[in-house]
Amino acid sequence: MTYPPEPWHLEGRLYVSVWTVPRSDVTAPLPPEVRPVTLLGRALVGTAWAVYEGDGVLRYREVLRAVLVRRRFRPMATITGIWVDSEASRAGGRALWGVPKELAVFTVTGHDTFSARARAEHGHLLCAARFRALTRVSLRVPVAFPVAQTRAGRLHISPVRCRGRARPARASWEFGEAGPGGPGRRRPLLSVLYEDARMLFGRAPHRP
Repeated sequence: MTYPPEPWHLEGRLYVSVWTVPRSDVTAPLPPEVRPVTLLGRALVGTAWAVYEGDGVLRYREVLRAVLVRRRFRPMATITGIWVDSEASRAGGRALWGVPKELAVFTVTGHDTFSARARAEHGHLLCAARFRALTRVSLRVPVAFPVAQTRAGRLHISPVRCRGRARPARASWEFGEAGPGGPGRRRPLLSVLYEDARMLFGRAPHRP
């Protein structure tokens, strides 16, 4: 399977929710040298849908769960579960960055009022969600953060940079047993629609 070299330029929309969960709920293996960021015994978890439909290197959909972690005092994100509907994205994510992508079948509708469902190839529900933007007013919010994964048995850190417009949203989620793992309550702490997103994932090739 061929896939684009890094960095990947991706364009589209993201629907993001943030949760706080007990530290004991972070059960997925984390990369070496990192540990969850916790406050009063609770960790910060993000779940997100992405619809990459612009002029990027690939067009596909994905849903993921990520945990806020730290390496010493440096905050990072670790993707602990992620599903995509693109063979090239699955192969490239695993080979380039150690992102544990799996394949799924997606049903996605809407924009400001967004509905999405992801099922595993055998048909079991992974997760579903509904988002509704709370305002038409958006704010340009650039985002940059490192992603820490395990690649070839070692810690692999990849930069992520993104520009887009953010709007607050209301969201509800449903999680299947095999999906990205559901926090204990149905509604998240915070949800955002991040549109007109232009993302750069990974490092530029080294120039001698």
